[in-house]
Amino acid sequence: MTLATTQQTEPSRFRAPDTKQVHCFAVTAAADPGIMPRIMEQWAKRGLVPDRWHAVRSASGEDVQMDIESSDMDLALARQVSEAMRTIFGVSQVLMSKKGIVAPS
Repeated sequence: MTLATTQQTEPSRFRAPDTKQVHCFAVTAAADPGIMPRIMEQWAKRGLVPDRWHAVRSASGEDVQMDIESSDMDLALARQVSEAMRTIFGVSQVLMSKKGIVAPS
């Protein structure tokens, strides 16, 4: 058996799994009734819907912390969305990260 033959018959459990890239956004903003629609607009005007959206009002009631995940965008678009959110009145912080999720086989 040659090395080439061995590589072709290698079981699939030894191959790297396919991963789906997810961009994560952590947004802190003033607890204003219009802030979430203005944030969501960044996805809506691009014809996208976030995979996950979670928002919590702070104990003081002054801020809202939002965690948003989206897999429908590349890194360039994720950076563009981050920058756009930073310009929204009432937004005090936008953090962005990327994670990989193993796609089901």
